[in-house]
Amino acid sequence: MLFIYSQKYITYTLFEKSEKVSCFILRKGECMSANFGYIRVSTKEQNIDRQKEELIKQGADESRLFIDYATGKNTDRVALQHLLQALQAGDTLYIHELDRLGRSKRDIISVLKEIHEKGVTVRILDIPTTLIDLSSFGDLTKPIMDMINNLLIEVYATLAEAELKKMQKRQKEGIEAAQKRGVKFGRPKHKIDKGFIKIYNLWKQKEVSSTMAWQLLSLKKDTFYRLVKEYEAELKKKPTK
Repeated sequence: MLFIYSQKYITYTLFEKSEKVSCFILRKGECMSANFGYIRVSTKEQNIDRQKEELIKQGADESRLFIDYATGKNTDRVALQHLLQALQAGDTLYIHELDRLGRSKRDIISVLKEIHEKGVTVRILDIPTTLIDLSSFGDLTKPIMDMINNLLIEVYATLAEAELKKMQKRQKEGIEAAQKRGVKFGRPKHKIDKGFIKIYNLWKQKEVSSTMAWQLLSLKKDTFYRLVKEYEAELKKKPTK
């Protein structure tokens, strides 16, 4: 069973409503610790299997996997916010890569700070030192390992943000280069051509309905009426014979 959420789609959950409620009542009453996992991919077309398998292998409970199908441009993600509400002191959170939490250093550090303040242990698979069990370390060694992990997280967060900026720069340069070559971006602009005028005249003469008119022209209703407005404005400008 998985918690699955998406910003672009309806929220789904494989838990029955009563099951989900009783689960959280049990945790709250008995202060049970749990192993959570967080997965993020940008679109529903992307495969989550690799992240899911690795998190479960490391110790995440399959019934406590929170999955977002959304970009990491900010932290306003349904599953992430539900996860932050569900986490309690003593829990462990597994993440495949640090940039699953976000693409900006500020967002990553902010989310991790909130998680740590709850008393939750974070295991990040691409930062191996976070996978070490510090409970067996002495009073002196544990703070040193915490410091090392914090430094590594700072570095990885900086790298994640730098990679995002590089990607955005490459995209911008690619668009600018394409525009110089005359490549047009966005939806093609619909023109008032002979085909449109022919259908327009049939529509004005009530030989075809408005619905049939925009369907024959392969236009949306709003686009059809916008072109009608433009064409009629042009007709008014023409001198009458």
